Amino acid sequence: MRIFALRFVKTFFFATPLWRYFLPIMKFDMNIPQLDFITKTIRTIEQSGAVLEVGVGGGATSVIINRYMQEFKILRPFYAIDTFYGFTKQDILFEQKVRNKSDNYKYYRSNSMKWYQKTLLANGIGDAKVFQADAGDFDYKVISPLAFVLLDVDLYKPTKKVLPTIYEILVPGGVIIVDDCSPAESIYDGAGLAYREFCDENGLIQELIHDKLGIIRKPLI
Repeated sequence: MRIFALRFVKTFFFATPLWRYFLPIMKFDMNIPQLDFITKTIRTIEQSGAVLEVGVGGGATSVIINRYMQEFKILRPFYAIDTFYGFTKQDILFEQKVRNKSDNYKYYRSNSMKWYQKTLLANGIGDAKVFQADAGDFDYKVISPLAFVLLDVDLYKPTKKVLPTIYEILVPGGVIIVDDCSPAESIYDGAGLAYREFCDENGLIQELIHDKLGIIRKPLI
């Protein structure tokens, strides 16, 4: 009876324009090589510390990271931070008025903390700790030490503000990956500018992987 009911519901939705919204598809802003690099990097870090994702969107990348850690029995706390309502007004105005970007940056307002948490639960992830906060204002010391960070906040100001804070509590041998670091001009190229400035200011080697992942490796000594 249950199978019959399920087929009936699926038949109904596939007969309407709603079908595309009910397929088991996850939207990724990264390609397979980029996701592969992220997960394998987590596996190579030996020091104790948490995994942090800042800027999680709908949760697709979070699912990949957590399922990978489950598969390889990587026992690290996972933390997620996001406004779950897009970018702050101040950060948008900086892009528009100082960096001359014409976009309104409203796309990510379609997210929700509850939807994100349910996405994790639907994929068997029940121990993630999620914070709804502006990345630039969050007290990162409460989740230290960090072994791996995926920083995906797109714009210049939050990236510039967060990098020194998370680098300070990053364990020796830890890694920060900053998304959107391609040198090509785009509405999200502020993240790359902030990444390059941080590396230059701290004497760190700039390392661009798979076209857009900016890598920061904290020395062991």
